[in-house]
Amino acid sequence: MTVAQTNIQLYNQLRRNGLSRDELVLVHRAYELLTTLYSGYYQGDGKPFVAHGVGVASILAELGQPAEIVAMGLLHGVYGNADFGDGLESGTTPSRRRIVREAAGLEVEELVFRFTELRLSPDTIEEVKAGVAGLDPTDRRLQVVAVVDHLEKYVDLGVLYFGDDEDIAGWTRRIGADLIELARALGQPRPAEMVSAAFAEAEVEGEKVPAELRATDGSRHLKLVVPLSGRGGDQPTQPLDQSGGVR
Repeated sequence: MTVAQTNIQLYNQLRRNGLSRDELVLVHRAYELLTTLYSGYYQGDGKPFVAHGVGVASILAELGQPAEIVAMGLLHGVYGNADFGDGLESGTTPSRRRIVREAAGLEVEELVFRFTELRLSPDTIEEVKAGVAGLDPTDRRLQVVAVVDHLEKYVDLGVLYFGDDEDIAGWTRRIGADLIELARALGQPRPAEMVSAAFAEAEVEGEKVPAELRATDGSRHLKLVVPLSGRGGDQPTQPLDQSGGVR
């Protein structure tokens, strides 16, 4: 499949999928908030961070997830690493939740909040797999988002271009087989196949990527690039590498 990386590609995909006007507007509102919370931010592979949220939403749409989940996919990581202008690197606060509710609606915000509580980690994935049968429909959908969150970084081989990929590629390699098992346990064979194929392709292509194409500043996760006009003179670029809660 072709994974959208811009809002226009995503909107066209959703229109082709037959989403209603109200559903398209919901996704658009989520995207507008996404651009506000990640303006100037780039992934450790040099790709605008907004593109990751768009890619996650695009894969979810391709898997037939409802508009609320697609919108939530755009915003899935905001409580972990978005810039709310409050000086906090991560976390959920009443003011942050209010901002998301006002922009994307109560249902989407509650999904984002719940997803934050359910985030996968190497320490929890075995427990999650064991408890799949007891998950309600909403939590099952959110675990699909968790799988897609990792998949998105592989479908365009972006994972091969991180300056320091240990926390991204290394983390995912540790639980790659578990992600495939989890997708199958959730009754989602297609993302399971996509993860397996994407990991295999990355393994083959990894040695072919020149080291010079990796991010030169060694960023691991997320960096803020301040425009020249905002640096107060001829100051060198000082990207901020945020390492907490970014996946």
